Parts: sequence; C-alpha cells; structure tokens
Amino acid sequence: MKIAMRDWCARIRGMIEIFKEMNLRGWVVCDSKSVRWWGGLSKPEEVAISAILVQRTRWENVEVALKNLRSSGMLDLDVLANVKAQKLQEIIKPVGFKRKAIYLIEFARRILEIGGFEELMKMDDVTEFLKSIRGIGEETADAIALFALNRRTIPISSYMLRVLGRFFLETYDRSLKVKILECLDDLQDLKLLYAGVTSIGRDYCKTNPICKSCPLRVLCSFNLRKMIVFGSNDTE
Repeated sequence: MKIAMRDWCARIRGMIEIFKEMNLRGWVVCDSKSVRWWGGLSKPEEVAISAILVQRTRWENVEVALKNLRSSGMLDLDVLANVKAQKLQEIIKPVGFKRKAIYLIEFARRILEIGGFEELMKMDDVTEFLKSIRGIGEETADAIALFALNRRTIPISSYMLRVLGRFFLETYDRSLKVKILECLDDLQDLKLLYAGVTSIGRDYCKTNPICKSCPLRVLCSFNLRKMIVFGSNDTE
C-alpha cells in the first residue's frame, strides 16, 4: 500500500531523530554549513576532490589518496590543473580507476576557467555545471553541492535506494530526490539523512541485511514484516 506523503515525511523525520543519537562512523556531525561533515575535511575544494575519488571505492582508500595528494602539494586546483595524468595516477593509485586522474585534472581546469571555487559557490545552477564536467554524474554533483557548497539537495546513491526502499517497502529511482526535498528544508537534516543512510547501508542494510542490530529496526517496514512472517528479525 502506498504511503501518504505526510506519513512518509514523518517517517523520514523519525529516521533523522535516530541518526542524531548514532555514532556515524566517518562523518563529522557539526554545524549545518561546515564542510567538516565530509570526513572531517577542512576545505570545500578537498570535499569536491574526494567526492570524485570515492566513486566506486571505499572511503579508507580515499583517505590514503588524500594523504598522498596533501604530501605532494596537490590538494590545490592550480597544481592539479597542470600535473601530468600519469604522475597523478600514481599518487591516487589507492582509489583505482586510472581515469580518475583525468577527471580531477579536468575538474581543476574547469573550476579555474570560471574564476575558482569562490565563483563556483556563487553559481545558481551549480549541479548542472558540475554534471557538465567529465567524470561527474548526478550523485557526485549533488554530493559536492550539498557538502562543499551547502546547497539544498540530496545525492541519491545505491545506499539511499536500498535503505529507503526497504524502510518503506517501496521501489525508488533517482526521482527519490524530489520526494525527499518535499519533506526536508534544513541543511542539517539533509546532511544527517545522507550520512545516516550511508552508515546504515554500509554497516547493516547490506545485500544480506543485519536487521537484528540495525538502529532503524523498530521503524523499518522490511524488518517489521519479517518479524510478522518469521517471528524473528535475525537474518544470520
């Protein structure tokens, strides 16, 4: 049965209340406009660079690549724009996918072409501009827009589709973003929702879900239905 929008929004806010009490590993829950949310990084440029690096890899690999970039003096758009792709590939090798070096170089050049990151932050349709850069799809563009530029949006990742799909027992596609934005106005809530869902998807709501210890189990329709059918929420 389709959930009424008012009830859907209420349940999303219920999730957020649970996330407020969780230890969201890898996330820094702080002021709504701080870039530190994204792995504790201190500059919006670093958030954007890491958002490109994290595509199809683990955050732990990104941390190693960022450390390499920092020690090489390459967490700087002017330097990145002029580095040779082959050299950069070696520096970011922990994240795999050699083409990410090309993506970073093109990203740096395009940002410098418009006058730097400060000009990017002033841009109205920033997501569309970011999507025009090779290697940046909608999810990455929305991640940069939300966490580096403090724009009201939400990245729709595979974790978002899986966790919310199970939580509501509904099937979603990328249009889920519109539905979420109808419910949430506050940057803090949007960041907390994404960070919380990512944590749940990574640690509990896997292909074979670990429902019995998931913080969302008391609200999750998937778990509640399983308890009714099987009399247990133990999937192990």
